[in-house]
Amino acid sequence: MNITKHLSVYKGLPKNIYILFISIVINKFGGFITPLMTLILTVKIGFTESQVGLYTTIAMFSQLPFIVIGGILVDRFGGKKVIVSLHLIGSLFYITCGMMKPDLTVLILIIMASNIYAMASPAFNALVPLVTPTSLTKNAYSLVYLGLNLGLAVGPLIGGVLFNNHLNLLFFIDAFTTISSAGLILFFFSNDNGDRQLETDKIIKQENNKADTIFSFLLKNPSLIIFSFILLVYNFCYIQWNFMLPLQTVALLKEIGPKIFGFLITVNAITVVIFTPLLTSLTQKMPPLKSVFIGGIFYLTSFMMFALSKFTLMFILAIIILTIGEILVTINSNNYIAKSTPSKYMGKVSSLLFIVNGMGYAIGPVIMGYVIIFTGFRNAWFIVSAIMLCSVISMYFASHIEKKSRRISS
Repeated sequence: MNITKHLSVYKGLPKNIYILFISIVINKFGGFITPLMTLILTVKIGFTESQVGLYTTIAMFSQLPFIVIGGILVDRFGGKKVIVSLHLIGSLFYITCGMMKPDLTVLILIIMASNIYAMASPAFNALVPLVTPTSLTKNAYSLVYLGLNLGLAVGPLIGGVLFNNHLNLLFFIDAFTTISSAGLILFFFSNDNGDRQLETDKIIKQENNKADTIFSFLLKNPSLIIFSFILLVYNFCYIQWNFMLPLQTVALLKEIGPKIFGFLITVNAITVVIFTPLLTSLTQKMPPLKSVFIGGIFYLTSFMMFALSKFTLMFILAIIILTIGEILVTINSNNYIAKSTPSKYMGKVSSLLFIVNGMGYAIGPVIMGYVIIFTGFRNAWFIVSAIMLCSVISMYFASHIEKKSRRISS
């Protein structure tokens, strides 16, 4: 295998993308709290599985208006200002949490911080196509995604080790890395917007010259709406590895459960680091929706393995398979949105994508939290697998329809 050939997909990108990459690596290196959220609620605060599902859903739904506002702020003030200001504010909440014992007040502060970070989230997706030539957009998203997981390759492993005795320290480190990454964006990220998707804008403007608002644009592009709904189901299933799996590891492995789950998160991140350049290179000419469909098949396979697993080695293999699907879905869903959206709507459409993600992430835990109580982990994973199968079939037809429409238009 020629590693240099596959890594070459990251050559020639704008300087801003490399700055964004380094900033994300620093931020996610200290991203302890979000991956360990389920364990904080159960082990430290003492909630039951159903209560964790309910509170997680409340937290996710509370983010939705903040994501919408974030998209509007990005289109109005620019992604750089949004990222820097909101990340600084969010880190203050984590610093406050680090001074307190885990209780309901800490949960509220974590939710508030998450809402602030969620408000900034559309800015990252919106910045990429605005500073990158259209032909390199997929490669840029791939590098940004790789940076996210380079940080996660180390952070959660440290978090799992320090979780039992040094939770307060994790809050402080998380806040410090967030402030450091925001400073990097502030001082080194240029306001130069590159080609601002001029090629894409020209094509879309010709086809949608009456689309004066985001709503009229979406009405003229129903494929984006259909894709978003299917992706919602994808995310409903995907979030279960962050909700059901940590509960399952604790149930099976007792005291060492948090450390094992932290290790699984690290396996996830290392797999992303290894496979992202390879998959980006191999799928360079593959239509985005087809890649998302294939990614869904990997999801489905991993969920079936979680249902049948009773030991750590099988969990590790399932995580690797899940992560390959995650890479294909994440990179190509962002690329599909970017190629289908003019730059003046990128902030709002990116916020729509985050809302879809948030909806799937929000309803997943509360529903499956009750399912676990009545059916147990094995049957719950079978149910998730059945739902995933339906969404994979739907994505196949969406990809097939898009392929036909491209042939007609050409």
